[in-house]
Amino acid sequence: MADGVMLHVIKETKFKTVRLMVRFREELSADRLGKRVLLSNMLESTNAVYQTGKDFSRKLSEMFGASFTTGVAKKGKQHLLSLNMSFVNPRLVDFDTLGAAVDFLKIAIFQPDASQGQFNPEIFKREQRNLLHYLASMNDDRAYYASRQLANLFFENVNQALPSVGTSELIAKENPQDLFEYYQKMLAENAIDIFVLGDVDEKRVIDLFSDFNFTDRAVSKEIFYQQSLTELSVLTEEKDVAQSILQLAYQMPVAYGDENYLALQVMNGLLGGFAHSKLFTNVREKASLAYSISSTFDSFTGILKIAAGIDAENFEEARGLIFEQLEAIKRGDFTELEVEQTKTMLRNAYFIGQDSPSNNIELEYVKALIPDKFLPMSEFLNALESVSKADLIRVAKLLSLQAEYFMKGFTVNQENMEVSLEK
Repeated sequence: MADGVMLHVIKETKFKTVRLMVRFREELSADRLGKRVLLSNMLESTNAVYQTGKDFSRKLSEMFGASFTTGVAKKGKQHLLSLNMSFVNPRLVDFDTLGAAVDFLKIAIFQPDASQGQFNPEIFKREQRNLLHYLASMNDDRAYYASRQLANLFFENVNQALPSVGTSELIAKENPQDLFEYYQKMLAENAIDIFVLGDVDEKRVIDLFSDFNFTDRAVSKEIFYQQSLTELSVLTEEKDVAQSILQLAYQMPVAYGDENYLALQVMNGLLGGFAHSKLFTNVREKASLAYSISSTFDSFTGILKIAAGIDAENFEEARGLIFEQLEAIKRGDFTELEVEQTKTMLRNAYFIGQDSPSNNIELEYVKALIPDKFLPMSEFLNALESVSKADLIRVAKLLSLQAEYFMKGFTVNQENMEVSLEK
């Protein structure tokens, strides 16, 4: 459609609905993060044509119950702002749902509720207030708070440590004028990908989007974040909570599509990704040292995280047993049956994802973003099958513990904090 603006039509007949997504992408920055989160909320709740929630609902109802949502996310060094629509396949009803949906999106993008160089101040204040309440409630979620603290310990880059939804400080400092000025820059400068997935006619889709007047822009191609090894950072905080939380962050020099990527998937599944994993079986089930425990990784930022809910008095024992599970994999102390179980679970998860329109779009987005690293189905399944015991041992040995956060629960009313920070 223009330099840096791509339209992707994914012909798929197995779904009864059509999925449409417009995604704006730019490098993650604290200066713009609050604006993007606010803008996401503003675009979902109001525009010059549909100014109220009732107006939105009425129009979407006329489109046979279409849905319209917005959202933000992070992928490596990039921040994503997405507008999503889902609507019934126009071939199944006597109504042009595709044309109506594209018109609706065009209004949402190009006709904001703004005048005299600023967004509607009343709506802005409402959405700002709602976001601040939401973020306050998120920080009351102990698991979310712990993850924030772990990220602050792990990431050397302060931007990378920020959550995709921003912080209260970033949201509170914004105003309607600056937000409108940024909105115009976003339309002119962000990389934009438009996806239409469903039983649609490609030529018709192209025609419908032909008057979305996006201009050429230069876009960032720096997707992956990887940092060098540092000394271990440790933070312990005491909180008035019944359940303590231990989180560990490992530096992981493996990125999406690398030669070790599938071995990483299997190794993580074996470590803590599934119910048969070592962490779940040995720490939670056999030793009863954790209420919950799992491991996850982000192959775009080079971090593998272990999170456990434990009793404070079991900290040393649980921590030691968690470390032992990773060491066991490094020693090759696992069976072929465990490996095959993990591969089967990963295959099943992959096939289940094929039945999700949103997952299909995300796969196509990764393919468009890093085509040289994308793994189509046949390559993914073949590479998964070929992962060997030696591969799992090698990948496990690549992990290096970089950050440890412990939320220590106790039962007094006065919150105290004990901090131990080594860098």
